[in-house]
Amino acid sequence: MFHQCFVWLFLISDCIAIKTIIRTKAGTIEGFTQSVLSKEVKTFLGIPFAEPPTGDLRFQEPLPVDKWLNIKQTKAFQKACSQPAAFGTAVPVENQSEDCLYLNAWVPHGGCKKKHAMIWIYFGGFIVGDIQRFDGKVLAASADVIVFTLSYRTGPLGFLYLNDTAAPGNMGLMDQGLAIQWIYNNIKRFGGNRNKITLFGQSAGAASINYHMFSSVTQRYFQKAIIMSAAADSSFTYHSPEVALENGVAFATQVGCKESTVEGILQCLRSLNASTLSALQLPPNPKPPVFFRSHLPTLDALSFVSKPPSELLKDPFSIRPIPLLVGVLKNELSFFITYFVRVLKIPINVLDGIITKDEFFDLIPLSIDASNETLNAIANYYLAPYMPGEPPSYIDVLNDIGSDLSFRCPVIDFAKTFTDMYRGNPVYMYLFEHRSTKSPTPPWFGAFHTSEISYVFGDPLIDDVKFTESDKVVSKRMMNYWTTFAKSGNPNFNGDKCTCNDWNLYDTQDRKYLIIDSDCPQDGEALRELQCAFLKNVTSTD
Repeated sequence: MFHQCFVWLFLISDCIAIKTIIRTKAGTIEGFTQSVLSKEVKTFLGIPFAEPPTGDLRFQEPLPVDKWLNIKQTKAFQKACSQPAAFGTAVPVENQSEDCLYLNAWVPHGGCKKKHAMIWIYFGGFIVGDIQRFDGKVLAASADVIVFTLSYRTGPLGFLYLNDTAAPGNMGLMDQGLAIQWIYNNIKRFGGNRNKITLFGQSAGAASINYHMFSSVTQRYFQKAIIMSAAADSSFTYHSPEVALENGVAFATQVGCKESTVEGILQCLRSLNASTLSALQLPPNPKPPVFFRSHLPTLDALSFVSKPPSELLKDPFSIRPIPLLVGVLKNELSFFITYFVRVLKIPINVLDGIITKDEFFDLIPLSIDASNETLNAIANYYLAPYMPGEPPSYIDVLNDIGSDLSFRCPVIDFAKTFTDMYRGNPVYMYLFEHRSTKSPTPPWFGAFHTSEISYVFGDPLIDDVKFTESDKVVSKRMMNYWTTFAKSGNPNFNGDKCTCNDWNLYDTQDRKYLIIDSDCPQDGEALRELQCAFLKNVTSTD
């Protein structure tokens, strides 16, 4: 009897014990324990999942990390992948490296059941990006989920395409795929269930998730997806192979590699410093539209992406039907308006949010490369609802046009196509409208691109300086929505005074979505459908 009790107690204690040393399939790692919101979280920072993509491996498909014998210390963030100073999110050069393919894990304490896991893929337009900015400890502690973040190459180091297996393109997507596969194969060692994995990402990270849903290489390694503010068919997330090759050759020429063969070009490019290549990836004389689309996902030479996104979206045999949570923000473009006016040295003051009608027409090309006829048609359509004699806020109209073109409509079109193709497969849509009263941005910025991420990761719960009590409520609600969806495929949960407003499915009939603001969430229907239908029609002839 005593022996049976001892064994039972041993098993129970083993279930809940905090273990900071884990033996992965590649080798043993040692992390540390931290207290978060009065809960213990095992933390592992800087776990290598690939060989450093340096030397001859530059521009190549990533290779799985070699096994190691000694215990590897994983207690500090590793450096970000080499990147330029872009979008106002510059990572100091001393915190960058070409040796950057690492992932992080936060494992909440307690329980014997295998936990659900969420894998974060960061944003940055496939130009920049950094996992140091995203700490998963609060999300893990609050919802009892394992949170992973992964790094991937961007710019020419991650997406240079020369139509050759030596520079196949999509290396950044392959980095992500290898990290996802590593997590899938090792998640049991962290107390997780490999059949309960959710990908979540924003902007370029969201578009990346789309690509993984399409890719036969990675689609079997996750079961749910949360897609925030972009899709694979967004204007800044894909190049045809012809354009990708043209950009690749032009980039090589720009940095002085003018050899006549791919082998010669690559030998020259590999002789240059990684920071030099990253810094020179943006055109010397950038032009509209707003995104400097130098190196993007394409149809790579290794068939990681086999068809253009527009075709993959319509092919029921290409995409994996899984539960989806998708959404956009009210003011996606506002940050980019100020950023690109400054970068492109346009002599218009937009900081106060007041622009004239003439300035409005001058700035529309920031959002789309189109004929004057198309630009005028778009402007007139968006100005039409305003009464004569009552001039609109031209900055808000400009914001709506760019937000629809670059972010909202691609996500909405993806959700519509997906629900029409896979009826009965759960899809939930949101519109995020919350703006903190402590936000340092001008009021007209509103809920701008990326501003929701802090709430998803629970930053307001541990930072009273930058956030308000209202922000904490919104953050708790969003973490509950995101993690409940990750666990069940349905974001609805109990325990919030506002949860009487159910989050309804976005289906083929009602097209319901949830408006997330500081007040109780409200239902909406047919988000931007008229505007998106108009834009699709008017831009199809350009």
